Amino acid sequence: MKAILYILLYVWQLPQNILGEILSLYYGARKGHDYHGVRLHYSPSIPGGISLGRHIIINDRNRNDESEKMHEWGHTRQSLMLGWLYLPIIGLPSILWASRRRRNYYSFWTERWADTLGGVRR
Repeated sequence: MKAILYILLYVWQLPQNILGEILSLYYGARKGHDYHGVRLHYSPSIPGGISLGRHIIINDRNRNDESEKMHEWGHTRQSLMLGWLYLPIIGLPSILWASRRRRNYYSFWTERWADTLGGVRR
């Protein structure tokens, strides 16, 4: 039963899982540890952090930042809820927001929701 659930969740988040695998390779991310059932990766070259399906990739400098991990776990929970719709509803707006280099990045609705789901208090 556990294997069937794993497969169903993998397919439910298929676009994110594929992109997560690709970006892990692109950023030369090293596999870290299991974090709430997903794989946490560390990379010195990723600018911040990103959650894609079963992959969370964060910058090495944030290795010990629990709020960063919790925030990205919140995005993972969004992905679990939205499935294939995660990238257009959460991913694209988040990337566009981040590209504008806002002072309070976490004030955007996608980021506030991730904080709430991940249990982050700012």
